[in-house]
Amino acid sequence: MKKFLQKIKDNQLLLDAVNVVCGFILIVALLAFVISQAYLALLVAVWAAGLINVGNGLKAMRRKRGVVFGQSMLMLGVIILIGGTALILSMMGMY
Repeated sequence: MKKFLQKIKDNQLLLDAVNVVCGFILIVALLAFVISQAYLALLVAVWAAGLINVGNGLKAMRRKRGVVFGQSMLMLGVIILIGGTALILSMMGMY
């Protein structure tokens, strides 16, 4: 396990690993929403999607030419997090 974690750290794959985990959570949350119509599952899906965009924005900002694209992806992720959370909470009658 230490070799695996060291390889992730050496190749700067931490954001990719976070994106994979968030993608898996997104799929499970969407399936849970379709089956049970629970808005909390949709809230988890919105947060996973927002974190994927934030991770991709941070990854793009590391490159020299991708700073502008990275900043726009980062802001899109923040907008998804804030707007999606507000939308889901308003659908639940809490906001």
